Amino acid sequence: MALHGTAYESLEGFGLRFEAYVARTVAEYVLDNGARGRIWLADREGELAGCTAIAERHGNVAQLRWVLVDTASRGTGLGRTLVTHAMNWCVARNFDCIRLETTEGLPVSMQLYQKLGFRTVSAEVAELWDGPRTLIRMEKSLHAPAA
Repeated sequence: MALHGTAYESLEGFGLRFEAYVARTVAEYVLDNGARGRIWLADREGELAGCTAIAERHGNVAQLRWVLVDTASRGTGLGRTLVTHAMNWCVARNFDCIRLETTEGLPVSMQLYQKLGFRTVSAEVAELWDGPRTLIRMEKSLHAPAA
């Protein structure tokens, strides 16, 4: 959670309330979801450099969570590597699809998700940690469509 606070602190609306929001979602992952899924952490010289997670959801769906790379490691491919590990884990466990939620103002993240095959399924204004903000939902099917 501290990595989220430092990595996003320069972005408008991503301050202390955002860090608290992330802390709440981590608590929900443990308390409400029973920590069903997996978390990946990457370090650089003993310091946390990035993370992501998969939370198992109902209906054979996985949710990609907390994709983050610290500012010093951005542009190195670490984000792509973390998300690819998460996607491969989901494929190996035969999930039907992976869903994620993101928000406006994160163009690098959106670009990564699109390059990895996620498509936007909805974009609507929702009440988030700092008030109304566009919530973007994306998903990627893990099964080839029938011919």
